[in-house]
Amino acid sequence: MTTRTLHQPSSQQSASRLPATPLSPPRLMVRALRLALLSLPATAPAWAQSSAADASLPQVTVRATQEEQATGPVHGFVAKRSATATKTDTPLTETPQSVSVVTADQIAAQQARTVSEALGYSSGIQVSTGAFAIVDTSSLLRGFSLNNGGSFYRDGMLTASNASYSRYAPEPYGLERIELLHGPASVMFGQNSPGGLINVVSKKPTTTPLHELQVQVGSFNRKQLAGDFGGALDDSGVWSYRFTGLARDAGTQVDGTVDRRLFLAPAITWRPSDRTEWTGRFEYQRSDGLANNALPASGTVTANPNGQIPTSTAVGRSADNNEHYENWSLGSQFSHQFNEVWSFRQNLRYTDYDGTRNSMRFAAFYPATQSATAALQRWRLGTKSDTFTTDNQLQADFGTGAIRHKVLMGVDFHHTAGTVRGYVSPNTLAGYVLSNIYTTSYGNLPAVAENYNLRTVDDQLGVYLQDQLKIAERWFVSAGIRHDRSQQTVSNAIARTETERSDRANTRNLGLVHELANGFSPYLSYTESFTPTTGTSFGGDMLKPERAKQYEAGIKYAPLNTNALFTVAVFDLRRQNVATADLAHAGYSVQTGAARSKGVELEGKVSLTDGLSLTSSYSYTNAKVTSNTATSSSSASNTEGKALPGASRHNAGVLADYAFQRGSLAGTHVSAGVRYIGRAYGNALNTFETPAVTLLDFGARFDLGRFNADWHNIELALKINNVTDRVYAFCSELCEYGARRTGLVQLSTRW
Repeated sequence: MTTRTLHQPSSQQSASRLPATPLSPPRLMVRALRLALLSLPATAPAWAQSSAADASLPQVTVRATQEEQATGPVHGFVAKRSATATKTDTPLTETPQSVSVVTADQIAAQQARTVSEALGYSSGIQVSTGAFAIVDTSSLLRGFSLNNGGSFYRDGMLTASNASYSRYAPEPYGLERIELLHGPASVMFGQNSPGGLINVVSKKPTTTPLHELQVQVGSFNRKQLAGDFGGALDDSGVWSYRFTGLARDAGTQVDGTVDRRLFLAPAITWRPSDRTEWTGRFEYQRSDGLANNALPASGTVTANPNGQIPTSTAVGRSADNNEHYENWSLGSQFSHQFNEVWSFRQNLRYTDYDGTRNSMRFAAFYPATQSATAALQRWRLGTKSDTFTTDNQLQADFGTGAIRHKVLMGVDFHHTAGTVRGYVSPNTLAGYVLSNIYTTSYGNLPAVAENYNLRTVDDQLGVYLQDQLKIAERWFVSAGIRHDRSQQTVSNAIARTETERSDRANTRNLGLVHELANGFSPYLSYTESFTPTTGTSFGGDMLKPERAKQYEAGIKYAPLNTNALFTVAVFDLRRQNVATADLAHAGYSVQTGAARSKGVELEGKVSLTDGLSLTSSYSYTNAKVTSNTATSSSSASNTEGKALPGASRHNAGVLADYAFQRGSLAGTHVSAGVRYIGRAYGNALNTFETPAVTLLDFGARFDLGRFNADWHNIELALKINNVTDRVYAFCSELCEYGARRTGLVQLSTRW
């Protein structure tokens, strides 16, 4: 480390909300749909035409089926293939690591508003479905935090590193599937969280004509318009396109706040032959909302003499607690099959991010614990960053005797340069805003000069090699190795210093799967991760890279002649050089030593021909600090042996969706779900707990054409989350209320 002085930061249905009383579709929504219907065929569908001849003929349904591809659409809840764990098109039963896939059909059944919400029924992950949040709220995977820097991937490429300070959250309406990879995965991805990663797969151009328009209204004056269009651009289908867009204007359960988004994603594909394909994609996303609403534990999950803090409480006035970001990216995906052995893939993406956060944060009660008056800390941070990432892969498929090889050789690189500047009010009474936390009446806002100006540059170059061996058609061995070189540079314009750190690391993985004749596939695996950490300590030192390793064993069961997949996994995950927020010095971090997570995960997905689709999961996670190297004066001291904050031991969920197959209700979907979030310690010292909560969800979708021929191609959808209106909170030092009962009414037309 060197320090020197300077001389001078498949279509799916979106979710929404119902008000407390039932909504009828407003006139504006009806008019919009009437305009869309002008382009529909004038004749009624065959089922609506009556004639004696038709009545005498049996109904015949013809469904075109296509073999599933790793990044393509899936009919129902059950995905059989994925490329997230291996970067190759591989059956999940041959993948020696836990992978959860949420398909577009499941997103539609849930009518999920965020990626976090869509993952709420998956194993291993604990999602914080917050009451506001224009970004995906912090989630835990196998007990460890997932964040925007190093945990979110799009189409297999990193969306942002820690250096970008990004708050970008993918829009679910633009996704074909969401995939959750459990555990370390640095051999394939380099930088990633030890708990795992989320890889979202974008909707792609299609040669099949696609036209969809949605209008949505719901709780808190929610209004949303979305559309998804695609098809061939020429008669031969060499060129095809996809355009997906969404605009939303809504409030939240927090007083005086907004949830606004504009999302645009055009894409084009060139496919001159079955061996060559190129897709170009542009994405623009703008979001506005509440920056944070962190509340004290006293008054939310523990008793306060002044009573329960209302769930509508806003910490700070809207002008002092808001967030805005704009994010655009330009990407390219190219593939070419040279012959039966060799193929090449190249993915590129450039991302530009610009964000502003005005934030009021609870610091302490004043003058004493459990009073009504709170001392609030002010933040104002502006962020600008750009990220370039590329992944180049050469694949060879060949055989040597009884062994089939799938060899993948790759080179990937990412560069992120980000600047964050503004102010964080001093951690003293003079820097605090005094407020009655119950009545949200504020005193004078003290002026704060700019005291935070960091520019971080993060570069990482990785070279990896993987061989997937199929032996005697029943044994599958996967082995990989990677070498990374990373460099981080942090320039502090306030202190006029520049700090650099360079690291090199090798990571490995090894897996074994044995596929039995009855559909069972037991497996074993070992994986590692290496994560450069771009934060600094209050003393100015750059943090060491985090390292992690995991042992996992499990069984995957795909019943013969049934569209289902069941998995059981047991894991032991160990993490070193753990970085946590320094509560004594805002904006800085401390490294507290090591942590360990052990647990069991069960997941099942079923899609039956009689119209029933079901997903269920249960997770037991025991995550705790195993060693603590922090000094006694640090905010993270005395945590050795303590459970990681926010990580509940028990989580479970079941979601069932039933589509009526016959009668007047044919085409109607009814869904119901139950989610259980177990109790968890709310802070690093384990001095209080958040209670367990059980949440109920309900949804329904109706094909209106079944009731009136004039309404053909129109679907009405209803959704209610947290039906019983449970009040609950997530805590990690401070607390955030979960979403109260919310719902939506949505009309969709497709032609």
